[in-house]
Amino acid sequence: MYIIKQTIKQKRLSFWKLCLMIVGTIIILDISLILLKIVSPILATIGALLSFGLAVCACLYIIYRRISYYNYKIIGDELIMERVFGRASHSFLSLKLSELELFEAYNKIDIERVKEKKAKTYKFTSTRETKNWYMGEFTRGGDSYRFIFEPNKELLNAIKSVMSY
Repeated sequence: MYIIKQTIKQKRLSFWKLCLMIVGTIIILDISLILLKIVSPILATIGALLSFGLAVCACLYIIYRRISYYNYKIIGDELIMERVFGRASHSFLSLKLSELELFEAYNKIDIERVKEKKAKTYKFTSTRETKNWYMGEFTRGGDSYRFIFEPNKELLNAIKSVMSY
């Protein structure tokens, strides 16, 4: 049994830029509260509660999207994809490599064929450059699934070696 592991991290975001994104979100929500206060004090009170909830959600979303990263692992013949946030790792997809029905480079895929086939899609990428992306499809329990990720050469060779059988 062999183990291959790859970590894909987001482009590093400076602390000040992250703070600016969070403060900017709060300022925009605060401006909307000022406008609601002009219209009606009751709307301003309801808006303040909603604004607080939205600010918390927006801040968590920004932090989660920018600080988390992906781990791809092949353990034996199983491919595992997880998102890591701090010390917590959340496994999002786990499949046997023998389950793969399709595996090819993202930029070589027939988009029309992909759109025709309804499938739940998981995206495990950190960049917008599609040249290093690969897509895999598999069926489990009668449902179709698709995943897009950025494997390194070692991971790619391991997957292709199983697919060639």
